Amino acid sequence: MTLPRRILAIDPGLKTGMSVFTYVKGEEPILAWSKELDEDEFAMPVRWELKNYPDLEIACEKFTITVATAKKSPQPYSMELIGVVKQSLRDVGRDPKIDPTFKLQLPADAMSLFPNPALKKLGYWHRGGAGHANDSIRHGLLYLAKTGWPPKRLLED
Repeated sequence: MTLPRRILAIDPGLKTGMSVFTYVKGEEPILAWSKELDEDEFAMPVRWELKNYPDLEIACEKFTITVATAKKSPQPYSMELIGVVKQSLRDVGRDPKIDPTFKLQLPADAMSLFPNPALKKLGYWHRGGAGHANDSIRHGLLYLAKTGWPPKRLLED
């Protein structure tokens, strides 16, 4: 029996989207849970997942400060929460700099491959919230697509 992979997907921000997928090669991924969390709720599920699933894979939205970003408003939340994830990995003996199962991904890549209609078609739509949980789901699916899951249902009519 093959043990399923477990993937924690994160859309960090003032309101953070988080989701967890399990995946067995040759099967469809299962969305175990998805939710939107406030900044002060974020660390607990990250640490819990890492403690209970030592082989946990993590896909997180990459946040880059550009000139345009800096002009809008100071937005430290995303970078701070990515730091929490990196420190949580270190706390369990994993180095985020070299860990191949910790990936930062561009939001445009996740959105272009899995726009809202694709999430709905695949049956991974999170109801409620401000859309951040769905953004985390996109990152989980993008990571899975990059690591071996062929989204066949997306290609079917």
